Amino acid sequence: MAPRTSKDPDKKPARAKPAAKVASASADIAAEPAAKSASKAPAKADPADTIKLRNLVDTVAAATGAKKPDAKKAVEAVLAALGAGLAAKSVFVVPPLGKLRVAKSNGSVLTLKLRLADASRAAGLALAEDDEDS
Repeated sequence: MAPRTSKDPDKKPARAKPAAKVASASADIAAEPAAKSASKAPAKADPADTIKLRNLVDTVAAATGAKKPDAKKAVEAVLAALGAGLAAKSVFVVPPLGKLRVAKSNGSVLTLKLRLADASRAAGLALAEDDEDS
């Protein structure tokens, strides 16, 4: 865009802003709504907090004293059983973890609800009843 010219020939035309300043100002304006909407979006998982199969197998092998290939078979079998149960919308009552159920199902996407077991319940006492998890 060309700079404005004045109608009076004695006046100098307005100096155009450098393109870098205009670009950075428009980027700042565009970033403000994005920053506001990003605060409403759910936080993404930190890669350091992600537990992968390898980490899970290592943890199980260390906790049980089993060899890693044996621990891997056991972990994969448990995960397969969990996947099949969740696909069938089963409710899992697993005392060290808690109670896990499917809250919503949208095709291949499941929304799960987990009620964590507290210390007394993790010790083997009964977990939440069906009417208790709202």
